[in-house]
Amino acid sequence: MNYYRQVPAVAGELPGLRDALARWALRTGLACDRSEALALASYEAMANVVEHAYVRPGAMDVEAVHLSAQNRVEVTITDRGQWLPLSGEREGGRGLPLIHRLADEAVITPGSAGTVVRMSWMLDHQG
Repeated sequence: MNYYRQVPAVAGELPGLRDALARWALRTGLACDRSEALALASYEAMANVVEHAYVRPGAMDVEAVHLSAQNRVEVTITDRGQWLPLSGEREGGRGLPLIHRLADEAVITPGSAGTVVRMSWMLDHQG
């Protein structure tokens, strides 16, 4: 049971994707509070794509996989843009630290062809 969508990297797409990921996570057996953490971390990763990845309109891939043999779920958010510097007096946000706190594991891999954010949660986590 996997989930995949390629969507325009626009803010209007994010609430529906967040909610779909939360429902998907619950169907995998992830506990309710951890499904909420997955949805919030995924939302933050997607918001970073919308905010930072593209000068012109672009797309993002949202993929969620249930790795039953490893007893975990994994969400990957991928863009094909370039990280844009913050303008003006704005400072960096709290998205990346929040992602790292919410996920059991989070790896952010920037590159010249885009950025990949891979987050995972164990199904049987005892919190």
